[in-house]
Amino acid sequence: MDPEENLIQQKISKLKELRKQKINPYPYTFDKGKSSQEIKSGYEESKSGEQPKGKESYAGRVMRVRRMGKIAFLTVRDELGDLQVVFKEDTTKDFELNELLDIGDFIGVEGSVGRTKVGEISIFAESFQVLCKSVRPLPEKYHGIKDVEIKYRQRHVDLIMSLDSRKVFKQRHEILRFIREFLYNRGFIELETPVLQTVYGGANARPFITHHNAQDLDVYLKISPELFLKRLIIGGFEKVFDLGKCFRNEGIDTNHNPEFTMLELYQAYADYNDMMEITETIIRECAKKVFGKTKFFFRGQEIDIGKPFRKLRMVDAIKELAGIDVSVKSTEELKEIVDSFSDVELKGEITRGLLINTIFEQACEQKLAQPTFILDYPIEVCPLTKAHRKDDGFTERFELFIAGSEYANAYSELNDPLDQKERFNKQERDRELGDEEAMPKDNDFIQSVEYGLPPTGGLGIGIDRLIVLLTEQDSIRDVIPFVLLKPKEQGE
Repeated sequence: MDPEENLIQQKISKLKELRKQKINPYPYTFDKGKSSQEIKSGYEESKSGEQPKGKESYAGRVMRVRRMGKIAFLTVRDELGDLQVVFKEDTTKDFELNELLDIGDFIGVEGSVGRTKVGEISIFAESFQVLCKSVRPLPEKYHGIKDVEIKYRQRHVDLIMSLDSRKVFKQRHEILRFIREFLYNRGFIELETPVLQTVYGGANARPFITHHNAQDLDVYLKISPELFLKRLIIGGFEKVFDLGKCFRNEGIDTNHNPEFTMLELYQAYADYNDMMEITETIIRECAKKVFGKTKFFFRGQEIDIGKPFRKLRMVDAIKELAGIDVSVKSTEELKEIVDSFSDVELKGEITRGLLINTIFEQACEQKLAQPTFILDYPIEVCPLTKAHRKDDGFTERFELFIAGSEYANAYSELNDPLDQKERFNKQERDRELGDEEAMPKDNDFIQSVEYGLPPTGGLGIGIDRLIVLLTEQDSIRDVIPFVLLKPKEQGE
């Protein structure tokens, strides 16, 4: 019998003994009372050796056990932290039953609170109750686990063992809550867009395909809520957002997960300048509210989001960061530069704008450490964006880069239906030339724009990436509670 199976059998034997003594190891409820933090803060003035005070009830999972004859010390963990529980033979009812408790069990206790001789605030149990007898042993590492196989595949075990992991997911909740409240206070309303779509769009990405049996119809998981949110603006709403899941059939790395959380918002009578203000403000104020700071140590460098974000046109970024003045280069010369990059495969129609964008992606993105808005993208790579009001061949689009990665994308939205139709036709030609991420033509959306879309600014923010930055984690997997993994029998 392997060691784990031996431990399981020992725990099952204790479970059977509890039942033999007419004790239900899985009761229905318990009046927990206060949290570990509330109890600790409420008894800060207690002194070592004083008579325990008050009467408290508490519940949680047993994380450590030390038995010393007529006394036992248990570390019991609730959602917020650890609290020591002390059992004494002469003051704890049914003291002998503590021998049937194991690490991993849930218990509820009642007793007075004081400090032990070494000064630790503790509940001195007068009575206790088994709330759940666990039968599978926990990993040995009390302060958390480093094995990513357990961390990502068994997130529940990671959360049991690591208060730091719990803290990250609590912060995730606080970030999402702040974003919603920020937008509500600015007059935005939250409306959901469909996850299942007959035509996907709003981004250059490959979709997941599924099938609706009743209608014998292939449908796609949402890659972006953009085209539906714009329909809401057309319908008369002036400030709308969708904060929810999107799905893209792409690879997995520290910045990408096929299922991710996206914020997209649209504001009538606004443009990409207004979206820049919202982007910068929401990120900075979120950092202040949730974390109380604006400087973060992230992937080996300090990121300061307290300073005004830099604004840099794409062509100027290429000139500054790559030493290439694309304005004086011919299309053939730009193609030669792109050909010099390794592992770059251009798909679709090879245009001057596509070449400029590719040079920026390959030679500049990784060099953008501090928050920087890259402005004015070539029109060929922006099928949903208004042409620039001053710069022919470019659009009013920006992306926000931090630590070499994109965090936000925004436009002055294209609202000319004839221009939109031609842009979609261009995407169709790119698809025919092998660009699988080009958008399919959405005739229903074009028709909706024909009814009239007012001047509109739109913004998308990758929420998971933002959380990775603000919580100073290494990977997007560290901030998503449950990530996509191959079934164990297929993986290593």
